[in-house]
Amino acid sequence: MRVVVTGMGVIAPIGTGVEQFWNAAVNGVCGIRKINSFDASNQRSQIAGEIIGFDPASLMSAKQIEQSDRFTQLALCAANFALKDSGDLDCYLPQRVAVSLGSGMGGFTTFESSATRKFQKKSLPPFTVPRIMANSAAAWIAAKYGFKGVNLTTSTACSSGSNAIGVGLELIRSGRADAVIAGGAEACVLPLTMSGFEALFALSTGFNNDPQHASRPFAKDRDGFVIGEGAGILVLEKEDHAKQRGAQIHAYLSGYGCTCDAVHIVAPEMDGQVAAMQAAMQDAHIQPESVDYINAHATSTPLGDIVETKAIKQCFGAHAYKLSISAIKSMIGHSIGASAAIGSIATIMALKTGTIHPTINLIEPDSECDLDYTPNRAVKKPIQIGLCNAFGFGGNNSTLVFTTN
Repeated sequence: MRVVVTGMGVIAPIGTGVEQFWNAAVNGVCGIRKINSFDASNQRSQIAGEIIGFDPASLMSAKQIEQSDRFTQLALCAANFALKDSGDLDCYLPQRVAVSLGSGMGGFTTFESSATRKFQKKSLPPFTVPRIMANSAAAWIAAKYGFKGVNLTTSTACSSGSNAIGVGLELIRSGRADAVIAGGAEACVLPLTMSGFEALFALSTGFNNDPQHASRPFAKDRDGFVIGEGAGILVLEKEDHAKQRGAQIHAYLSGYGCTCDAVHIVAPEMDGQVAAMQAAMQDAHIQPESVDYINAHATSTPLGDIVETKAIKQCFGAHAYKLSISAIKSMIGHSIGASAAIGSIATIMALKTGTIHPTINLIEPDSECDLDYTPNRAVKKPIQIGLCNAFGFGGNNSTLVFTTN
């Protein structure tokens, strides 16, 4: 049984909808700016990949907006795009359509505002808990579209979106669903979240006056990641069902690997990353030398980019130097649980268009990062097999394999 992607939807700092997002990515447009949503003058990191001007009113009533967190609203926006792209799913029984979403933080916008109100001895809104809960985005998507099948939320930090898509693949393979709405959403450009990452010395702090150049994966002078927000959603189906209903097939979701470092709660470890990539390729029944492209996790942290580079070399050997690699986070920042879902869409679009989007801000690479990261300019290259990597806190590693056939 083969599983295909028939719908894609994205909302990111560089664009709303796949066409706008991909045009910006190919042209190296940066969506990182000074923080607009709150006064960040007291933060050590004062920049982010924010979605400016987002208005959920076209999808939700005023009452529904009041009852939902921003990450849920972003997820609904991306799901709406994906379902329109996929076309009518009425051929499936509602009980056979599943939702599998990932989020590392859940409704943290509501959590932070509610905590502030509590400390100020103010009352809390009645929907505080439903807004905060991590599974609220999946539940809202199901309720809006009447999907009554399996409804799951994966929370594995930065690999949440990837694992949610992988779970979607397994739901179809196991026969528990005929179609799955899968992806990730995150909205945690917030003082508390950023202060927490600052305490770990994980965020970029040296480019507050030059935000466009702050996210610089694999660059010698990178100093941490830039927080971002967004959502990416895929519609997954069995190949034969998709063809029967005349759906467009964007790509095949051919493999999924997930491992745990079991070493450190925040520091990445090479062996676990290698194992995830190997597991995904084994699941897809492909050899390492057949891989053309990797959409790297590539957060722009001093340690993380080196570890991922070493993992790719260990996994692919001499073929590592023939791979095209690029980092979407260089343009949109790190959207935690949404990052791999958005990265998956970038991977699929690379397969569809034969274009590798660039890793921007890569003028002088780190001496230990010596692979082809597609620096600064997009490259035309026909590719058939692409990997999307996601490595999260907790040592949770996930890799997806997308193919053209």
